[in-house]
Amino acid sequence: MIDLLRLTRPLNLLIIAGTMVMMRYGVIGGIMERGIRKFIAGLEEPVERSQLLLPDAFGPQLSTPLFMLLVLSTVLIAAGGNVINDYFDTRIDRINKPGAVIVGRSVKRRVAMTGHLVLSGLGLLLGVIVAWRSGMLQWALIPAFCVGALWSYSTSYKRQVIIGNGLVATLTALVPLTVGLYELPLLKRAFAEQQIITLPSGEQFSMEPVLPEFWYWILGYAAFAFLSTLVRELQKDMADVKGDEAEGCRTVPIVWGMRRAKALALFHIALIIGGLLWVRALLPDHEPTYWYIGIGIIGPLLLSGAFTYIASSRKDHLRAGNLMKLAMLMAIGYALMIPNLP
Repeated sequence: MIDLLRLTRPLNLLIIAGTMVMMRYGVIGGIMERGIRKFIAGLEEPVERSQLLLPDAFGPQLSTPLFMLLVLSTVLIAAGGNVINDYFDTRIDRINKPGAVIVGRSVKRRVAMTGHLVLSGLGLLLGVIVAWRSGMLQWALIPAFCVGALWSYSTSYKRQVIIGNGLVATLTALVPLTVGLYELPLLKRAFAEQQIITLPSGEQFSMEPVLPEFWYWILGYAAFAFLSTLVRELQKDMADVKGDEAEGCRTVPIVWGMRRAKALALFHIALIIGGLLWVRALLPDHEPTYWYIGIGIIGPLLLSGAFTYIASSRKDHLRAGNLMKLAMLMAIGYALMIPNLP
């Protein structure tokens, strides 16, 4: 049972769940809290946050039980995808990391396949339930797409030039984007009717959210997730060249060469850093943002790029990938700073 759990890659699943929580409470909830803070600062008489009577539409709109089911659906589908990926990668892993092979050793192949079917099927079912109960049945396409894409990736696309990398990056970008696709239409629907903030004095003010700002942040996180995952997939391909080549895979470093694969990874790291510097330039008066982005996110990105450039062994490429994962974790954590932005 422990080895079957290891196949799902629990740490990656925790990161997925944490990302969705941060999008809901850090980005969406944080932007609304920042609006309340600015509103209080503009009042003639000081008022405590707890004294305000806020409208029902204040904060995330998807009910907590449905949001929990949405997170669980995403995590289960990702877990199923991790299991089936290891199932089809057994021969490659015996070359690249012989000591870490689980499928076919401590976990029988039929058990792994059954685990994939159960996890993916349950995740798909929960995703459909959330789409139906939220009144947005069209988003049932998201879990269906993810299940199909993860299967296709493991069986075919992983072995093709850039297609597999792009597909994994797209699936990763869907994690923050899915939260926005559910929350923001519901928020827009809630604010179709006038929402009122009431002060302790009885004075009332109309509350209107700046909906584009929510999308800027959600899409920004989705873009970061896409680019950083693309880089990490390239780093993994460079680390796994030996096993991939033996199995006839046509990954970027095998088809285009290691030098071009490194150049492609470094190019996308530069794009990410450029985007982060732009975000930092938009918030020149917020010193915590200056240091957090500079040291906490750009720092690991630069180190990841440096290790990618000088890498000459599998260990070097894996170290570069771990630094990229650190940068991704730090970027997710930045959402906690949004409520206090100017």
